[in-house]
Amino acid sequence: MRICISLIFILLTTLAAHAQVQISGTVTDGKSPLVGAVVVDTLTNASAVTDAQGRFDLATKSRLPFAIKVRMVGYDEAIVELTSRESAQGISIVMSERQYDVDQVEVVGNRRGGGFQTIEANVNTVTPSVSGGIETVVKSQMGVSSNSELSSQYRVRGGNFDENMVYVGGVEIYRPFLIRSGEQEGLSFVNPDMISEVAFSAGGFSAAYSDGMASVLDVVYKSPKEHSGGARISLLGASAHFAGASKSGKLSHNTGLRYKTNQYMLGSLDTQGDYDPRFFDVQSYWTIRPSNSLTFNVLAYYAHNKYQFTPENRETTFGTISDARKLTIYFEGHESDTYKTAVGAFSAAWQANDATRLTLRSSIYRSAEEENFDILGEYWLQQASQSQSNTVVDQSENIGVGGYLQHARNELYTTISTFSLTLDKDIAGHQLSAQIMARPQIFTDYTDEWSLTDSAGYITSRNNADLVMDEAIYANSELNTSYIAGYLVDEYAFATPRGRLTLNAGLRFSRLAANGQNIVSPRLSLRYNRSDRVLRLAFGRYCQVPLFREFKQDDGSLNTDVKAQKSWQLLFGADLFFSLGERPFKFTTEAYYKWLSKINPYSIDNVRLRYMAENCADGYTYGIDFKLNGELINDLESWITLSLMNSKEDLQNDDAGYIPRPSDQRVSLSMVMQDCLPANKSVGMALNLYFASGLPFGPPNSERKYATLRMPGYKRVDLGLYKDFALNHDGSRKGRIHSARFGVDVFNLFDFSNTISYFWVKDTDGRNYAVPNYLTSRRLNVSFTLEF
Repeated sequence: MRICISLIFILLTTLAAHAQVQISGTVTDGKSPLVGAVVVDTLTNASAVTDAQGRFDLATKSRLPFAIKVRMVGYDEAIVELTSRESAQGISIVMSERQYDVDQVEVVGNRRGGGFQTIEANVNTVTPSVSGGIETVVKSQMGVSSNSELSSQYRVRGGNFDENMVYVGGVEIYRPFLIRSGEQEGLSFVNPDMISEVAFSAGGFSAAYSDGMASVLDVVYKSPKEHSGGARISLLGASAHFAGASKSGKLSHNTGLRYKTNQYMLGSLDTQGDYDPRFFDVQSYWTIRPSNSLTFNVLAYYAHNKYQFTPENRETTFGTISDARKLTIYFEGHESDTYKTAVGAFSAAWQANDATRLTLRSSIYRSAEEENFDILGEYWLQQASQSQSNTVVDQSENIGVGGYLQHARNELYTTISTFSLTLDKDIAGHQLSAQIMARPQIFTDYTDEWSLTDSAGYITSRNNADLVMDEAIYANSELNTSYIAGYLVDEYAFATPRGRLTLNAGLRFSRLAANGQNIVSPRLSLRYNRSDRVLRLAFGRYCQVPLFREFKQDDGSLNTDVKAQKSWQLLFGADLFFSLGERPFKFTTEAYYKWLSKINPYSIDNVRLRYMAENCADGYTYGIDFKLNGELINDLESWITLSLMNSKEDLQNDDAGYIPRPSDQRVSLSMVMQDCLPANKSVGMALNLYFASGLPFGPPNSERKYATLRMPGYKRVDLGLYKDFALNHDGSRKGRIHSARFGVDVFNLFDFSNTISYFWVKDTDGRNYAVPNYLTSRRLNVSFTLEF
């Protein structure tokens, strides 16, 4: 009996072993192994995940023949047919990076280091956006927060707008300096239609990037191999782009034009009037390859943004149900602002051999900014009684009557030239990168700005007839200086018994002639890939070298003794790859701490930054970020992020101790979700959800220590629906047209009232009231996009 049982057991075990098919192999991108790729049996949904060497082992009970699918975020799906047990062993699978419209041929070096998040360029084409830029997607990344849909600017882990760096094709990009509100901002530099690759880092980036303390947005434009183009029209403007290449492939171009007007959106603001914003830009990116070893790139850009506004009236109800107030303002006057920007960049790259690359790059940024307005406002502040259906105002009870006058004739002319030489060298597995850079910069500033408020004797002197201005700035100044910098970065990777370790070490040095300061910034990052996870550690010094705005004092003069703000930053992060069913997902978390010194404190009103022009504070920032992303539907990536942060500073010579920094947005939550109908993939949707806790603020013209009040949180949901007439129900193309998409966007779906800043008034008893300036309400947008 025992012998029979043993024989039966051996027989069943043998049959079970033969019933299973053992599948093994490696997954690469053609150059290096891919970690976290999901290998799925199409019959049983059994799955495995590749390790740090790209290897996988999968046991399945499927009967031959059958197929396996390999999926990874950012790559085209690979399908392998298995016909025998022998064909299931030692499979070599090469995955292709997902391409959109045209192939990317420009190679980004290994200078970035770890901690970069890759943003798929096509996400922006279907995501509902008021600004229309790639920044809408950036705002939903880990560590990023914002409180205005009208602005493309964002905060990263306690930093302000000036601490974010933007690169396009290796050229650092600058923003206009005089803009004070999102209504005036216009188009950001980056054209989404021309993008090939977008990488974003919220910290821990290498020494190859310039002196900035917060983040890096690194954009690569397409260098096409074939002809393509497209156009888009909506209630917010229009755009067109076209790209092409010669038959020999030695010449290619990528050109985009954009026109934007947010007049429709501004019509939902409390302040009514004649809004006339007109923003236009054109840019072209050319690639010339006279030989396999020599490449020239040329980038040309011109933007003309004009904002005109004639206000008429404003009505804002604020306060609580039991203590409501109503502010009514009647206006006279006009505002006319003009921002002209031109950028030219040239680079020559020589590939001496497989291990050596030399790049010479030069660029020039020129801008002319003019700000002109004279606005007279007469206001009535009234007690309001709240009914269940609406607000009823007691017209006989005026608790405040006054007026104000605002005047500006400001001009700023900027010229920034950059010259750099970069050497990339591969020596015995060490990927070395070194650069020397010089940047002459000239700023010519004319400031003539004042404001006057008359509120029940608020600004009039009681003992004489002299008027006391709220603010008066008259200054003419010029800053002609130079900035010299360089870096040396070494990246080395080697295999360990259980994974792969990558070390990125770098040293950055810089000198600004204006203040005579020399800065040395060491930076180090480690990245460990093991099976289905990646661990990251970064530590280094990051400094914010003053450009222009940081030098400008309250009276308009320049204090060139201002030094760079300094920080030591420590970051630990982890990526975990896993699958749900056959869907690949990625969970990412990063915790960080920043030691801040030599802080130049600032205040913010809407999007306008005003520095104290003194290094008179120390501080800290710490927090933790989480992100979960994956494809709920094939080729449509979705994600959700949560960021928790605390950022404080301690000003010298005051008794307030540590107070919140102006960018102390404690909690931010964002979600981007894409979906389509299972039975008809030509019909889809995109949902953006944002929440950010309130920012600190304080009374105008008060000491920094009093800016500890909190705005309400920023809440917004945008919904986009579309039908693509160029796609069949299964998602395949009907013909040569890539996309013919009709879309409907609902901005601010739940009609939240979000506050961007405050207008301060006094009543007859001398009490101050902060009247909220609300952002846009619910709006419907329709668009049509054609891609070929």
